[in-house]
Amino acid sequence: MRKSILILLVLALNACGSFPQPAPSSPAPITTPTTPTPALAARVNGTPILLSDFEKRVTAYEQEWIRNGLDPNSEEGRRRLGELPRQILEGMIEEVLIEQHAAALGITVSPEEVEAALAQLVSESGGPEGFRQRLVALGMSEEEFRRNQRAAMLAQKVFERLIADIPPVAEQIHARHIQVSSEETARQLLARLQRGEDFIELARQYSENETTRELGGDLGWFARGTLAIPELEEAAFATPPGEVTLVATSGGYHLLWVVEKDPARPLSEDQKDLLQQRRIQEQLKAWRSEARVEVFIPLGP
Repeated sequence: MRKSILILLVLALNACGSFPQPAPSSPAPITTPTTPTPALAARVNGTPILLSDFEKRVTAYEQEWIRNGLDPNSEEGRRRLGELPRQILEGMIEEVLIEQHAAALGITVSPEEVEAALAQLVSESGGPEGFRQRLVALGMSEEEFRRNQRAAMLAQKVFERLIADIPPVAEQIHARHIQVSSEETARQLLARLQRGEDFIELARQYSENETTRELGGDLGWFARGTLAIPELEEAAFATPPGEVTLVATSGGYHLLWVVEKDPARPLSEDQKDLLQQRRIQEQLKAWRSEARVEVFIPLGP
């Protein structure tokens, strides 16, 4: 995840008042001291995201990508750099939402924790001079880096809270499928299966899914929330083991064979990672939908 934090804006109140007049015929001028209001890129539940912070981060990412080999004049480079401002702003909005909800959850990061993390980074950079060079390359001050570090640590704590109740085992299904583009073809293959033809061989001959075709349509074991095709996953958990069912999805028609079920199978590391990522993404999406987000800059298509 993106783990940097915006600089909080302190708005100055305009001061105004009356001044004594020396004579009714010549009133003294009334002055109102003002402090210019910094331009904003966005505001999230009243919390501002400074335009200057946004622009600085976009520039930093552009320079980093170019240093790592992205050609800004290539079609791919122009596409990625064109998408970058929207991605950066969405990331900064998420950072504000994480900060706000961390407070509601009672999650904090102490100054001591931040300093300990920075000390480790200085050591990993080869000492203070190496760390200074790292800051120069990133285009930020030590204080900006410190704020970034705190934001990353806060996000990590929030994410750990969000995924804490994901169990190590879950109901899982082992299934195979044959994917075709027309319903007529799917029904013809279903009829052949019902006459006793081999599912694996038909999958190798007719499935249009290049990832699983040579595997005889094998989808492996999957838990709820881990299969890439939600309609297929839902049908699999609703189908008894040993049965074949026809499932229509946005990607075509599938003959789904539920080979076996295990009510409490340990999750693999990949499955855990996927479930954790989806839990976090779903929560961020929910926070975003509930928030009052005002965007003040054009971001293109």
